[in-house]
Amino acid sequence: MTLDTTGLIRTVTVGPLPIFFSNVNRPMGLRAHSHTGAVTVVYDTVGRHGYPSFEETNAALLRRIHELTRLPFKDATNEDVADRLWAHLDDYMAPEWEQWGGEYSLRALHLDVVGVPDNIGHDNGTTRYTVARPHTA
Repeated sequence: MTLDTTGLIRTVTVGPLPIFFSNVNRPMGLRAHSHTGAVTVVYDTVGRHGYPSFEETNAALLRRIHELTRLPFKDATNEDVADRLWAHLDDYMAPEWEQWGGEYSLRALHLDVVGVPDNIGHDNGTTRYTVARPHTA
């Protein structure tokens, strides 16, 4: 029996992947400061199977994210950080992914920023910033 998937949206979601980043938020007049957080990545499944979620493939995804987060983001709001992460991952294909095949494309990226009470005015909550492609029929 074959399942009719016409009109359905199928995704593979990976994360939350832990990160640490620093940014200088000039638009809001904030000095350099740091956050812990997490990135969650959502891939559309285009074919029979999508993103291959394994220890090795997810480690490669986390390494790719850490390539960007290891240096401070200059002149960047948290929205800018999410945009830069998106650009860093869009159309990216790790060598570790190739052996598994699959047809998938980046649908969304969620950046969860964890605050701590500080003299800038942060609280100890988590704020999610999302960059996503619109759903198409």
